[in-house]
Amino acid sequence: MTQVATPAIRRRSGRRPGPADVRRLLTDSSGSDRGPQVYAQPILDLVSGTLSGYEALARFRQFPAATPDDWFAAAHRAGVGAQLEAYAVAKALELGASRPPGTVLSVNVSPSVIDSPELRAVLPADLTGLQFEVTEHELADDGTALLAALDRLRQRGARIAVDDVGAGYAGFKRLVALAPDVLKLDRTLVTGVSHEPRKSAMVEAIVHFGARTGARVCAEGLETVEDLAAVTDLAVGLGQGWVIGRPTAEFAAVDPVARQAWDAGRAGGAVTTGPRQLHGLAEVLESLAEVRTLDAAAAVLAGSATLLGCQAIGLAVLEHPRRASAQAELRLVTPEGASLDGRSERPGGAGWPWPLHRAPVAQQVVDERAVCQVLATDVDPDTAERTWLAATGTRSMVLFPLVSAGAAVGVLVCGRRHEQPWSRAELRPARTVAAAAGAVIAAVRP
Repeated sequence: MTQVATPAIRRRSGRRPGPADVRRLLTDSSGSDRGPQVYAQPILDLVSGTLSGYEALARFRQFPAATPDDWFAAAHRAGVGAQLEAYAVAKALELGASRPPGTVLSVNVSPSVIDSPELRAVLPADLTGLQFEVTEHELADDGTALLAALDRLRQRGARIAVDDVGAGYAGFKRLVALAPDVLKLDRTLVTGVSHEPRKSAMVEAIVHFGARTGARVCAEGLETVEDLAAVTDLAVGLGQGWVIGRPTAEFAAVDPVARQAWDAGRAGGAVTTGPRQLHGLAEVLESLAEVRTLDAAAAVLAGSATLLGCQAIGLAVLEHPRRASAQAELRLVTPEGASLDGRSERPGGAGWPWPLHRAPVAQQVVDERAVCQVLATDVDPDTAERTWLAATGTRSMVLFPLVSAGAAVGVLVCGRRHEQPWSRAELRPARTVAAAAGAVIAAVRP
């Protein structure tokens, strides 16, 4: 939980709150403002640059001065944890009634409180726009009861987020069972991610996991522009932290510093709105079925990059497939609307030709209708494949045949920054997408 206390107040207190302090807090809170105060911290959509929502954070001003975690822990020890958490949620809902339209309000709730009578008593029937955050390290011993309770909340319109991902003990198996809508990265993974390769590798793995399971990833604890740029470059979809906005008693806008950093990154290529990101295989297939142009097909494929575990995607359409192999060529299509007949100034870009006599791997894919992998160190420099790797900044690529009525009509090219072979499990989603794309490309190709 990213609940915040005032450090200066904490230092004046020599002890943590006990059961008597919690009971006095709850008694004094009845009909007054002496209970926990609720503040809202903005959450930025790192793909679109828009305000996504707010997390409601509890702060305690009572003696003894302590962190929110200390107060909630003391309440649970005293047997009134559900009562205090429900009170905090009620205050958050009261504040949330005035939040900007279209934004989500996220509240922290312990797994043991999710299905409690105290919480049920303060929740409205319609939970649309409300997100419940449960902490990963509290999930290890929970079973079917928690899953059933979360499912009931979803049926009423709520979203589910798992907090502190990467710091707890639940593991990916538990996350798969919970099927959260949002994975919130623990601040220990986020802080310093811009200059610590091991952290960026872990974040990248969680982003890939989220894409494969339909969950968005939120980076908590962002305090520097450098870390904000790093998580955005790693395809993290949401950001939260002091660089974006501090918790306030009102629904504040995103900090101008973060907005300027996001705009600068977009202009410089580090951050881009790009095609609409697709977060589930079913969504990709449904979107492909609706396209009517090659550009639209390329946009759908580009939007599935994170889902397919890659950083670059190319759609290469076979022109004049009846020509001899020595004369045949592929042309790349990108969603920016470039003409198939024009040539990009940047090799590997929109409209750039791949003559098959200079693309030996693509030639094999077209001729044999087989999936082929390429590592940067294994491909000759004077080839179309090597040109594409250099142009996209990737080090490994997989080429999938696009087939319609038994004939190759193009190639789907997936590239990623790491120079290592793709596993069979990693290839499976892209195989499915390529199988669906073949008929689409054949139908819309001029």
